Amino acid sequence: MRLTLAILILAVLPSSSLHAQVRESTYEALIDDEVFVRSGPGRNHYHTGKLGRGDRVTVHRREPGGWLMISPPAGSFDWIAADNIEVNSQPTANRPGQGTVLVNNSVVWIGSEIEEESRDIWHVTLARGKRVAILGEKVFNTSQGARRYYKIQPPAGDHRWILGQFVRRIDADSKQVDPFDMPYEGGDLPSPDRRQKRQRKRARDLWAEQDHETGYDDHDQRDGGELKRRRMVRTTTPKSDSGGKGSIRTGPSQEELQDDRVRISKLDARFREILRSETSQWDFRTLEQDYKNLQRSAAHDAIRRQVNLRLRKVAQYKKIQAEHDEFVRLTRESDEREAQILSLRSQAQTGGRQQPTRRRFSGAGIIQRSIGAPRGAPVHALVAPGGRVLAYLQAAPGINLDRYLGRAMGLNGPRTHRREWGTDHIIVEKLTPVRLKTQSQP
Repeated sequence: MRLTLAILILAVLPSSSLHAQVRESTYEALIDDEVFVRSGPGRNHYHTGKLGRGDRVTVHRREPGGWLMISPPAGSFDWIAADNIEVNSQPTANRPGQGTVLVNNSVVWIGSEIEEESRDIWHVTLARGKRVAILGEKVFNTSQGARRYYKIQPPAGDHRWILGQFVRRIDADSKQVDPFDMPYEGGDLPSPDRRQKRQRKRARDLWAEQDHETGYDDHDQRDGGELKRRRMVRTTTPKSDSGGKGSIRTGPSQEELQDDRVRISKLDARFREILRSETSQWDFRTLEQDYKNLQRSAAHDAIRRQVNLRLRKVAQYKKIQAEHDEFVRLTRESDEREAQILSLRSQAQTGGRQQPTRRRFSGAGIIQRSIGAPRGAPVHALVAPGGRVLAYLQAAPGINLDRYLGRAMGLNGPRTHRREWGTDHIIVEKLTPVRLKTQSQP
């Protein structure tokens, strides 16, 4: 009997636990202050709208860096090419129109009520036969000329993003703020793993213990004008009623921990300011050194771990910058080579009287099918002659990338950086054959 009962308990527990996790993944929340809604988890994604204090949102998950993925708020909309839609009914003042998708993998572009011309980010494609709610239409100027798009309600699976620091979970008002949980507002710090969570719990326990039992000599000295020297003193707790001896406690004071948190916040603000500039102008040398100085002088291991996360992100962005610079150089060389070829052809045909027009591309390289691509990335990729992936490619309507597999091409179309893939994303609207300068392999 006991064995049977134990088996039943073991069979039921995983299902109950899984059900609890599923319920926990989506929740309702309130906005505590005005916050912009973005088309992706990061400040490089354009604004789509704005929420005010007291607005309610549905949160689906937390992204690295403190960004929250939410359902599109009221008033959100998307764009889809009119050529891909069959209109079943026209929209009226009281209700939207209805349409049916005619083309498989029709891209749904995220719309913005703040930046009206922004529509170069998408997360959802629709299959043939899917129904859409039409709100209106507009003509956009593209590289292929004027094109008409329908304004539609966001379909299922479409989302928006906001910073979590402006959001309060409705059923968790009584939770205290973790003093060591300081997400980086740039939207790209990794979520803490279980080991980090245990370390934070120990840090919070130490914090609470030090509130009543720790003393510090608050007169700090300066080491060359940069690093602090903290002199630790000890305090003894009063004897207990049972006559036991007082205990000796040592550790950082609240003032010193607060000072370190202020310093890391200022460095984070500098980090974000650097990332807002052009990629080619990023300079992390001074910032990286200041982070290291703070790491050496921090009052507590929790602060040092937070700084270590920042240093890891600096290294990642330095790598992104190096790849960007290499791509710019490769594109420039291919453009110059093509200009030389056009110049020679023109001189041969006209006797040197006509000057060629220099072409510019969104990217140049060899088109291949992507193998081992990140989840959600397109099946085609633009690679350098050495095999490095320069960008993942999404074909615009009417473009068949399979026809150009293995060929060196210059591409025109919207280009954005996708952090989750670690490289860029190009919507290919036009292709031009080019000759690339082959790099020797080491």
